[in-house]
Amino acid sequence: MFTKLAIAAAIATQPAFGIETNTLDTNTILQDVENTIGDTCIKDFNTNPTADLFPTKWSSPSIKTYGDVDLYGAKFEPSVTTELLDITYHNNYKIIHNKFVNATYLLYQCGTEPPVEEVESGIHKLILEVPHKGGLLLTSTVQIPAIELLGLRSEVKAYVGNTKWISSPCLNHMLDEGEIINVDGDRDDVGHSESASSVEAFLAAYPDALVLGGPYDNPDAANTMVIAGSQENTNVGQFDWIAFYAALYNKEDMSNRIAGSAQQNYDCASENSYFLSTSPIQRKLKATTSTTRRVAEGEEDGRPTLLWASWFSGYGWSVASCPTYQSDTECEWAAACNVKILSRPEGVGNAPESLGGRYWYLSDEEFLEFGKDADRWVYKSQHWLKVFEEKGEEYFQQFKAYRNQQVYDTQGVSPNSWYEQRLAEYYVVGMDVCAIMGVDDGLHKSRWLRNIFNDPIGVMPQCNVAEIDEPYVAPVSDCMPIAATLNVVSEGEGEVNVKDNAGAVSAVQGFTLIASLAVVASLW
Repeated sequence: MFTKLAIAAAIATQPAFGIETNTLDTNTILQDVENTIGDTCIKDFNTNPTADLFPTKWSSPSIKTYGDVDLYGAKFEPSVTTELLDITYHNNYKIIHNKFVNATYLLYQCGTEPPVEEVESGIHKLILEVPHKGGLLLTSTVQIPAIELLGLRSEVKAYVGNTKWISSPCLNHMLDEGEIINVDGDRDDVGHSESASSVEAFLAAYPDALVLGGPYDNPDAANTMVIAGSQENTNVGQFDWIAFYAALYNKEDMSNRIAGSAQQNYDCASENSYFLSTSPIQRKLKATTSTTRRVAEGEEDGRPTLLWASWFSGYGWSVASCPTYQSDTECEWAAACNVKILSRPEGVGNAPESLGGRYWYLSDEEFLEFGKDADRWVYKSQHWLKVFEEKGEEYFQQFKAYRNQQVYDTQGVSPNSWYEQRLAEYYVVGMDVCAIMGVDDGLHKSRWLRNIFNDPIGVMPQCNVAEIDEPYVAPVSDCMPIAATLNVVSEGEGEVNVKDNAGAVSAVQGFTLIASLAVVASLW
């Protein structure tokens, strides 16, 4: 009765620097998906109305916390799971609950009927059949990564707004070929002019299409489902909203695997950083106390310091403020890597009323005093050269990170990808932060954070048109747990015991072992 689709979702080995590491390869091992997907509908459901048509379900993750209360008291409460999304399953239908806008959507399996009582209740914003077959209209570039990770590019029928911000090679190809309509945007859509004039005109031409709105869009708008992943206060929580997209196509099995793999790599990089940047006694304390990692707020503890700041013309220098309500991701990345991030002291800077008093900016003088001694500087923008020309080298020579050529921007993949594809790779950015701060295994080459002195600006690859619907897989090796690989046991301060692994550490891992032992030895 159920149709099974073979998808690739497995870990394969890929050599890096002569060492065996793991990477996600969509062409290696086939896994069966139990939910009914594709064009097939259920038949004869009435003969077994209690059958569970969604045996593979989304479940919320358990998230390690990376912060405490913020500078203003107790506004910031670290999430230990996805806070704003819930999906419940009921035999032949499921209900998605977007808690941010308090909107629910009932999705019922194709070939069955939605329950009468739910339909008549009038509480659901939309009631639709799944797997969805009417196509998608995207309203933001932040929605693209989940679509590509799930291999759903061909489901995208339209994009609203200016397409110059889209970095996806395949979506740009589809736009160029007229396969995706640019609604109310910058492209001249030959043959689509009538349906491209507005969202309303598009829906008149494609009445079964779904509009994926942003967190502040009208949840009552026609055919609209609101996506609010950006409002989660953890990287894992934001990424977990891939399940929202997956539920439309019964691809929960796939989204579970993708989200689980990403979180595993993220936590692995964090554990490696903690292992490499702490003493045996500290590790013992960690093992017997909370696993929460705190964001440093100025204590002198010997850890490398990170300056995360960029210039906003007309306002000033925007710097990290950790942790904050709706915490910025840089605060979490720093905490995950166990490095000290410079956080704006309370009362320093100005918060323009024109921006609602929400965003704080520092003057040149305040910023120099704030960040001059930082070990590393991440300039979160593609406009470093512009601000460099405006301020002059004499100003930047006063910063330790600049003098030591330890300034990074976010153009490692391409100028605009940070605001799109990076959302599919939050764990890679976490690995990047650990790498540039010198608290990793030394094998990971920073992908997103580009050293402005040594690294070229990244260029996106061409779209493989022949495999337009292949799921996107980040071109990086999986994190290898150092402690588990070395099987290092702390015997006490100043002593290290590397257990006899009886062949578990292979010859091909020798370089990893030697390199890691060298780092470990330096810790005692």
